[in-house]
Amino acid sequence: MRIFVTGGTGYIGQALCRRLREEGHEVRALVRSTSRVEPLQELGVATFTGDIGDRVSMREGMSGADWVVHAAALLDPGASEERMQAANVSGSDNVASLAYKLGVGRFLSVSSMAYWGGSPDDGSLADETSPLQRPFPTPYSATKYAGEQAIQAWAKQGLKVNTVYPGLVYGPPGKKEGANILLRNLLKGRFPALVGADRKTSWIYLDDVVDGMRRAMEAPPGRGYLLAGDVATVRELANEVGRLGGVEVPKVDLPVPLVRWLILVATPFYRMRGRRPPMPAAQTRSLGRHWAFSDRRAREELGFRPRSLADGLPPTIDYLRAS
Repeated sequence: MRIFVTGGTGYIGQALCRRLREEGHEVRALVRSTSRVEPLQELGVATFTGDIGDRVSMREGMSGADWVVHAAALLDPGASEERMQAANVSGSDNVASLAYKLGVGRFLSVSSMAYWGGSPDDGSLADETSPLQRPFPTPYSATKYAGEQAIQAWAKQGLKVNTVYPGLVYGPPGKKEGANILLRNLLKGRFPALVGADRKTSWIYLDDVVDGMRRAMEAPPGRGYLLAGDVATVRELANEVGRLGGVEVPKVDLPVPLVRWLILVATPFYRMRGRRPPMPAAQTRSLGRHWAFSDRRAREELGFRPRSLADGLPPTIDYLRAS
């Protein structure tokens, strides 16, 4: 198959390109002029310079594709809402609309569990049928929802779309990619305290995300699948990272409302010095929510079998320590 990938130089996108090339597919990737393309080219991926904000720049690479995998997104919590909107909503609409107009056979949207805005306050697992947790806690969450809605509007026109919603993605390779940055900072003792230590989060190993994506590409069109992986509280995860890495982890748990107030007070002083505050105020709203999801649908319909944290954390911690 000929497969066109946006976000191919990213953490998930590059891992997918590697898998697709190993399977013998022709892979084309949209890359920015500033992207490091050598790893993709070494895999035999054809690169096309462009941007999801410009449909014309995507036309050559996407033409004749059997599949489009849209994995490009802006995740930076410090980015402005305007940039988030342009990348995650307008960009998604551009990719889907061009795929429809070029008659691409199938489309895989790589969304996020952020689409739901969190999981229920009682800590129970949410699934694909669960209600949204409004208001959305961050611009990223709001724009991932709106971006998926834009893609689904083209599905109603006839574009054959499947969607995956990964949890927090971790695992080699990548020291600062995905959720590895959180694990790395724990190993380096960069967190003086844990915020929202009792909040539950879903963690999925990178190779399992790619496996889930490939399985979703074999499913009938119109289906969406959470790729949630394993669930642990922030405290449970930190303690396990400390045990595996042989390091001390924060003993203090700070309540989210207190942290939100401290950031609100401190932000003007950081800005006076031309620096970013330690985290955007919106991020504290996200830390106050559970992000606990079930991937039962993917397990039952796709035969998806992600590894547990007990299996995925040890090689990840070994990798981060060695690198």
